[in-house]
Amino acid sequence: MIVVRYKNQQNESDPMNDIAITSKKELSDLLRARRHNTPFLARLSGDNGFEIMLGIGGQVGCAQHSRSDGSLPYLMAHSTNPPMTNGDVEFLTADTPTPVPAAEIISFEELEQVALHFLETGERSSSVLWEPL
Repeated sequence: MIVVRYKNQQNESDPMNDIAITSKKELSDLLRARRHNTPFLARLSGDNGFEIMLGIGGQVGCAQHSRSDGSLPYLMAHSTNPPMTNGDVEFLTADTPTPVPAAEIISFEELEQVALHFLETGERSSSVLWEPL
């Protein structure tokens, strides 16, 4: 298990910002508590040099895996059972909507699996497909 830090990219006053998360229950509770907010982006930074940017929005989300130092590759999760076939979802970051196309939208359950796997192993989950951006 690695330690991850949560950062809400939309709400700087989120009381969970910068908290160190060390248990699957803690991470799952945090994600579930925020899933009904207006869709937004959050970052999970691992102590292993990698991070996952999560779009959290009700029944759907998105996930991008990258190195914490910003170097390539940037990999975007794709669902094996896409919840959307067209359009996009806008996730807020610093009050700016960021549209994510349907091909990169995953279900909330997949999002949770990706985040929990990252916490547990520090690696990308094989429950979704990963495509370079």
